[in-house]
Amino acid sequence: MYLYRNGDKNEEIGYWRKANAIHKWFVDNTQDGKDECQVSDVSIEQILVLYNLCKKVLKNPKRYFDLLPTQEGFFFGSIDYSDYYIEYVKDTKKILKKCLNNPLDKYQYQASW
Repeated sequence: MYLYRNGDKNEEIGYWRKANAIHKWFVDNTQDGKDECQVSDVSIEQILVLYNLCKKVLKNPKRYFDLLPTQEGFFFGSIDYSDYYIEYVKDTKKILKKCLNNPLDKYQYQASW
């Protein structure tokens, strides 16, 4: 799963592997629930929403299943709320912080398997 800057696949700003809760969020919030490995535009406002969700999860991990639930799927990895889940939420927060530091750029998300 990739987040690109300015629609250029050479400007990868983020990469996730088996971070199914993050993928689910993008599908639900930027792809109208359709998961077909399509490219989707991601607004800076959407990035801010996900960034704030990551912050909330890290402050109160007991609410992770309400705030940023996992998703089952063949390529999606574990659905457990484990240390791995917390690590990819931390990584996501760092990736999104880079985007928020450049709010005029345009961003796109795409999953690939």
